[in-house]
Amino acid sequence: MIILHYYKNISFRLFFLLSFLSITINGYTQNDSTNTHGVITGSIILDSTWSPKVYLSYIPSFSKMHTMSKSMIIAETNIGGSGHFKFDTDYLPKEDNLYRIHISKKKSSPASLIIGGNDENHFFIIANSKSTIKIINKNNKINSVLVDSDPQNKIIRNIDNIVKYIDSTNFNESRVKSEFVATAFNEQLRKIADTCSHPLASLYALHKSKFEMDISNNIDFYNTFSNKWKNENTSYFKDFRAKIPPKRKINNNLITTLILCITSFLLGFLLNSFFKIKRNRKTRLLKTLSVQERKIFKLIQQGESNKEISEEYNIGLSTVKTHVSSIYSKLKIKSRKEAMNL
Repeated sequence: MIILHYYKNISFRLFFLLSFLSITINGYTQNDSTNTHGVITGSIILDSTWSPKVYLSYIPSFSKMHTMSKSMIIAETNIGGSGHFKFDTDYLPKEDNLYRIHISKKKSSPASLIIGGNDENHFFIIANSKSTIKIINKNNKINSVLVDSDPQNKIIRNIDNIVKYIDSTNFNESRVKSEFVATAFNEQLRKIADTCSHPLASLYALHKSKFEMDISNNIDFYNTFSNKWKNENTSYFKDFRAKIPPKRKINNNLITTLILCITSFLLGFLLNSFFKIKRNRKTRLLKTLSVQERKIFKLIQQGESNKEISEEYNIGLSTVKTHVSSIYSKLKIKSRKEAMNL
C-alpha cells in the first residue's frame, strides 16, 4: 500500500509538471523577431567565488555537450558591475547551431566544466547570426537562467527544467519507481520532439530523452522523425541518422532468384496438370475399346496394314476395316498417323 501511494503521488506530480511544460513548449512555435542585428545579452548575479567573465562555446554535436577545451570557446566577454554581459552574433553562421554559455571559478581554467550540483556553471542555447537572445538570472545559479524573447531557447530551457526535475527527485527507495518515472518523462520528451516546429530544439528534446536506449523499441517513431526533418543536413541530424539502423534492403539477385523459382514451380505445375489431363483423356478413350479393338489398335500403332492385321488374327479384311472404323470413331481420330501418335 505504501508503494502504491508513492507511485500515485509521483505520477500525479509528474503528470502535471510535464503537462504544464509541454503546453508551454508547444505554445512557442513562431519567432516573430524582426531584428537584423543579432545579439546575446543578459545579466548574471554571481558571488565572489566566480570569475567575472562569460564564455561562448560552439558545440558541433550533441555528443560534445559535456566536452570542454579551449578550442571550443569562440568568444568571451566581461561581466559588468551590474552583472550585465553581451555577445554580438553577427559572425555566427546563418544556420542554427548549438552553443554553450559558461563561467568559471576564480583561479580555475576558463575551459573548466562543472556538471550537476549547485555549482553547475553552464547552460545551452541555440543561435545564429540573426538571433536576439536575452538571458535573465535572478540568483547565483547559472543553470537556472531564464530566456526572454527567443522561442526555441525557451523550449530548450523548459526541456532542461524537465530533466532537472527528474534528476532532483529521490527514487532510491525503489528502482521500479525510478524506472517508471524515467520512462514517463522520456515519453514526454519524445512527444515534445515530435510536435516541436523548430528542428534543432526538437532534436535537443530527443537527445535529452536518451533515445539511443529506446531505438530498438520504437524504430518506426525514429524513422518517421528522421523523415520529417529529411531536409535538415546539419551535423546534428547526420549524427542522429547514423544511429538509426537502416531499413533492411532485399538483395535484387535474391528477388530475381525467388521470382524464377516461383515461375518454374508454377510452369511445372501447369505442364504436369496439362499432361495429366491428356493422359486421363487417353485412358478414358482406350477403355471404350473392346478387347478385339484393343488388339487391332496395338497392331495399328506398330504400323501394320489392314491386310497384315487380317492375316495375323485370321479374320476377314472387311471385318478388320469395320474394327478400324470403330476404333477411329471411339478415339476421335481420322488416320493411322493419329493412331500411331496417340
